[in-house]
Amino acid sequence: LERNPHICDGASGRNSGVLCTGVDAPMGSLERALIRDSISRVREFCGAMNVPMRECGSLVCLWPWDVVEKKKTETEEEEDEKKLEDDEGEDPTTNDNESLWKQNDKLKEVLHESHIAGDTHAVLLSPSQLSRMEPALSSECRGAVHIPGETVVDPWLFPLALAVSSREMARRRSKLRENCAQQSPSQEEEDEDVIRTGWEVVMESSHFDEGEGVWHVVTRRTNGNDGDENDTVTIKAKCIINVAGIHSDLVQQSASSASSSTLANNKCKLPPPTFEARPRRGQYVIFAAPKETILQSNTASQQQTFNNNNNNPASWPHVPNTIPTRPIQPVPSQFTKGIFVYSTLYDQIVVGPTAQDQMSRNDDAVDSNVRKTLMEHALRILGPSFHAAADANNNEVGGNMVGEYVGIRPGTSSRDYQIHLHPYSNFITVGGIRSTGLTASLGIGRHVVQCLLPSIVAASSSLAASGSSSLHSPSPLPTVKEMVDQFHQRNDG
Repeated sequence: LERNPHICDGASGRNSGVLCTGVDAPMGSLERALIRDSISRVREFCGAMNVPMRECGSLVCLWPWDVVEKKKTETEEEEDEKKLEDDEGEDPTTNDNESLWKQNDKLKEVLHESHIAGDTHAVLLSPSQLSRMEPALSSECRGAVHIPGETVVDPWLFPLALAVSSREMARRRSKLRENCAQQSPSQEEEDEDVIRTGWEVVMESSHFDEGEGVWHVVTRRTNGNDGDENDTVTIKAKCIINVAGIHSDLVQQSASSASSSTLANNKCKLPPPTFEARPRRGQYVIFAAPKETILQSNTASQQQTFNNNNNNPASWPHVPNTIPTRPIQPVPSQFTKGIFVYSTLYDQIVVGPTAQDQMSRNDDAVDSNVRKTLMEHALRILGPSFHAAADANNNEVGGNMVGEYVGIRPGTSSRDYQIHLHPYSNFITVGGIRSTGLTASLGIGRHVVQCLLPSIVAASSSLAASGSSSLHSPSPLPTVKEMVDQFHQRNDG
């Protein structure tokens, strides 16, 4: 059930599209474990579902405004200049690494955490090496850590592919159940979609039948969908997976109140949530690449998976030299990964997200002051190349802006996911999924299934055993070009 009119209306469709490797997630956290599980399978998933991706790695960059250094003597400055001249053309993993280890403690920490997280191929880069790798980057950068495992995907098609896969798998399982029972489904069952948009749960009116071990979930239409919003439909479910995002704590609170008033057996009563979702807004601005550098797209290049060991941007298909090939990110803090600057798969430059706490769980309006801050950030990170992009459009900063959006992420007081199973009531809450939700989605899905299996497997073990092999390999999405053609044929805007 999706309460919004469209599947990707909420945070699921308002992400960056940058798949990280979990470097900034706390060591030993569930978040890091699920990220690592997910990224080990993301290439296979994107390939099977035809989701465009660019395996380019990312650059964690150190800037003058991020570090306060002790003033050097003239002799020390001369030695540094000579060192950079001597290092021209050397491999990034040799002498230059030693210099950066000594000079940049923050980058040293990032590299150390990267290796601990499993990114053993991460390396330190000097400013000169960085300028050769990313010519679009400002020369003010003090150095960087290259994390080769990070990937750029289409931020909307990835969650859409998950929904398409889920729908197809559920329909195949329904057919399998029909074959096992040797009876045809009713017309109503055939017409029923496993994904319903514009519907929300009314947990205060729902209840768990401890005798049957089944939930009776009352649902109703939400505003913005056709029909009377007061119409309700009750759905029977063996278990409930609460993935309501910023509202997940409120959904569990309502379900807890309802179970406390209807259940006599205390162990079957659902407890209230142990966390509070705290809205954190992330705003993004999208810019067109400089007009003179935009290349003609072709389906083959959009679908191509790039070799993340190739550090020469000139040899990368479909990426102009005046926009960054790899996501440019600052050294992360314990509170945020910071503002990224990166290119999409379609030659656009994205700046964001911000990380601002707010009281409202629903306010996703664009803030013009934040927009200005993001524009200034892009100018500072990209330097002259981005100035040229702005000057090419009416000589005004932001003249090349083509879009912006805000996503509200469910932060909590804990720096970890809040995934809690309540086995006696067959209820699991998946909350506190921060900005890494897209990256960890495959791992989160597998973890939730593994948590629920002991509660639901008894009734379906024979079904799973008899049909597991037939449930693999869902149909891939059409190519981007085919979807664009369909979009125009249907007049969808």
